[in-house]
Amino acid sequence: MSIYSKMISQILTVTILSAIVVAQPGRGGGGFSSMMGASGMTPDYILRDLQRFVVAFELSDEQAVIIEQILRDYDESFREASDSSQDGIGNSFRSMRGDEDDPARAARGELRDRSNTIRGKLDSATDLGDEAGMKELKERLTQELDAIRDEMRQQRVEQWQSPQRQTAIEEVALLMQDQLRLKKQMRDEFEGDLVAVLTEEQLLLWPALERQIIRDRLLPRGRLSGESTDVMSLLEQQEYEEEVLTALLPAIQEWDINVTHALTARDEYLVENQGTLMTAMRTMDASAHIGVLKMQGRLSETVRYVNDTAVQNILVLLPEDKVNQFDAIAKLSSYPRIFRQSRTDRAYEAALELEGLEPDTMQAIMDYQDSMENDIAGANEQLLSATHQWESQEQVARMERMAQRMSGGTSDRQVNPIQQAEESKREIEEMYLELLRGLLTEEQIEALGGLKKREARDDRGRGGREGGWNRGGNDRGFGGGREEFMKQFDKDGDGELSESEREAIRDHFRNGGTHGSGNPVGGDRSPR
Repeated sequence: MSIYSKMISQILTVTILSAIVVAQPGRGGGGFSSMMGASGMTPDYILRDLQRFVVAFELSDEQAVIIEQILRDYDESFREASDSSQDGIGNSFRSMRGDEDDPARAARGELRDRSNTIRGKLDSATDLGDEAGMKELKERLTQELDAIRDEMRQQRVEQWQSPQRQTAIEEVALLMQDQLRLKKQMRDEFEGDLVAVLTEEQLLLWPALERQIIRDRLLPRGRLSGESTDVMSLLEQQEYEEEVLTALLPAIQEWDINVTHALTARDEYLVENQGTLMTAMRTMDASAHIGVLKMQGRLSETVRYVNDTAVQNILVLLPEDKVNQFDAIAKLSSYPRIFRQSRTDRAYEAALELEGLEPDTMQAIMDYQDSMENDIAGANEQLLSATHQWESQEQVARMERMAQRMSGGTSDRQVNPIQQAEESKREIEEMYLELLRGLLTEEQIEALGGLKKREARDDRGRGGREGGWNRGGNDRGFGGGREEFMKQFDKDGDGELSESEREAIRDHFRNGGTHGSGNPVGGDRSPR
């Protein structure tokens, strides 16, 4: 086999190698845990990588023995260094807490106890309602609680700025920098020893395998939706014919190179800015910390953009009969919160499986389902757009609020466009769930589990929305059930829905679920 053919074969089957070994560590979140991972506590190579090398390079037995020993030496040295660093970092952080006899620690405990006591009294006063003196008592207790919160915030600031904590943070910064230096040194030494064992022919295969190892290590650390999408893995799962994969090769190769560069830039930026982050923690310089997070967010968005672009390029190159399926799979894998099946979807599918459905009822359900899918598709696009625009900013906003609290200030949550888009989608789903209820008998509804409405976030624990589902003041359901539905749309009175009558249903929803005049359809749902 020629070198070129071998390289093509490796690219086309590269994800099969991933199935040989156990997946790398899972997705990491933000905060200090991700900083620790980036600070050098995660090895660049693991013992299970030996099988990758054996398969990719077609190693001889002698080469395999040598590389296994190189890996074991690397693994042992890395473990010793990282264990030592983590022990030192843990000791430094424990020293920040102070001992049990620390007066500041005792004062914080006393404030917490007072706060809990006042909260209990405030709850009791609230339960007593409008009894005499309760209003004044609640005002006094609220003022006392606010004063305690201010005192606790001031204590946190003083604790953070204490010499003991400042010294501990400096120690952590030095330990992390040492670990970073050792990690890079060990990686360079391992790779130098590895390539020294390979033949010239095998060396030509090293860049592609190195990129795969980088992707396997760094892709799962994505913090944003779509950032951890493994495009090659998605393709491998489809089991496409070799002819299809060959046609996709340009898009695969482009993603392979671009996503590796983007992942490396993201990882190296956070590593290089550990000193900035630790200094910002020590000096409580929120602006410096937030500046690093914003840049990290932009680099994460770049990784996601590379993934999304690769999916779009693949869709262009795929045969027409495979486009929709791969598009749906890629969306679900990259953005499960947006594109996963909802309970309303499941309710419609289950309704169509009910025994004894009359043909016109079944057709009406199918028409509702078609209309719902169109509306949900639009809502999903809005939610996807909000996610792309605001998701990384959400994480920065959380850090800003925390920084404000740590400095003794207060913070208010801003309007969240992602949550607004999610709520709009939920309202659409609840609308169609209500419409489905209007078509079914009580027995059929019970067979589907009751089709109960999901309470809005603000109404949970308070009995749900008053008066049932309602959006914008218009009841878009058919309160009279099937009889009211057929009365509205069965214009010729033959008990069946013609194509023109079904088109009227679709027009009904295109116009927002109302008559052309804008009057709501239906009224209170009468018992069957």
